[in-house]
Amino acid sequence: MSPTFEDFTKQLVSSGLLAENELGQWVERLQGEGRPTTAEELRNLLVREGRLTRFQAACVWEGKTQWLRFGEYEVLDRIGHGGMGMVLKARHRRMDRVVAIKTLRPQMMREPGAVERFYREVKAAARLNHPNIVTAYDAGEHQGIHYLVMEYVEGEDLGRLVTEHGPLPVQEAVECVLQAARGLAYAHQQGVIHRDIKPGNLLLDRCGAVKILDMGLARVLLPGGETEPFAL
Repeated sequence: MSPTFEDFTKQLVSSGLLAENELGQWVERLQGEGRPTTAEELRNLLVREGRLTRFQAACVWEGKTQWLRFGEYEVLDRIGHGGMGMVLKARHRRMDRVVAIKTLRPQMMREPGAVERFYREVKAAARLNHPNIVTAYDAGEHQGIHYLVMEYVEGEDLGRLVTEHGPLPVQEAVECVLQAARGLAYAHQQGVIHRDIKPGNLLLDRCGAVKILDMGLARVLLPGGETEPFAL
């Protein structure tokens, strides 16, 4: 069922995406021009004028506003999803920095030890700071949703790249392998073994840098040579 005009504006304000006075003044000015008259018209106009992204508009329309804010992070879009949860594109409201946010689905919290395993991944990612590994910035919980904030990489993973465009030229492929190897060597020096290296976990950015992501299947070497699994 579609929301009413009033309900949609209330959801917008409660989401924190638009301040009540800002939205009120904007709507009043437009209604003086004879538009918009329905919630659907308002939603489409906000997207068209760049005040909301399509993802934000869809979440507000469906009443799923808990996915739009994580502390100071304002969600812009969905990047992907998997068995554990979604990966979202977001922006820090004060720093204006674009990031990726990996979330743990609320349903997963019913799984024994799921939250603990999620934060093991968070700790594994926090140990690593290398140009060929996606950087972890922050982690926390918002309205019952646990999340990890990571570097946003503008590009695509090597798995998708090869599927869509075919094998890379030999020189480029070798360079990608070398960069991934440097990142893995560094991680190993920090006592972290990835265990799930594949093209889909290697991001290639617009400048040609390879970034390793997803430490969810890593093992951390403990003193004495033992290992602690971080498998999710």
